[in-house]
Amino acid sequence: MPDYVFQSLSSYDFEFLARDLLQEELRVRLESFAKGRDAGIDFRYITPQGGLVVQCKHYTDYDVLYRILKRDEAPKVHRLKPSRYILVVSTSLTPHRKDEIFKLFAPHCHTSADIIGRE
Repeated sequence: MPDYVFQSLSSYDFEFLARDLLQEELRVRLESFAKGRDAGIDFRYITPQGGLVVQCKHYTDYDVLYRILKRDEAPKVHRLKPSRYILVVSTSLTPHRKDEIFKLFAPHCHTSADIIGRE
């Protein structure tokens, strides 16, 4: 399995790599937005049945990532109430860490597969 290293990418470049890969996998065109405060939305796909929101986080340290997700991102997602939320991170995740993050975003993340880590 390839060992991808994303440290050379800026946060903005990492977001667009994640967007391009997700668009291919989900077979949808995700809306992109300008740099800056995003209210918890890096990308979205809206249908009459509801909305998909994607957020990307480019961190190498899991503990820092988790604190930011818990303090800043989870409240935003619960206010947005998307029908589905996908989180893409550049951090390596164990099954336990994915479960920890999943609990922060349930029920908006449908399964732990909606939390995508480095691998």
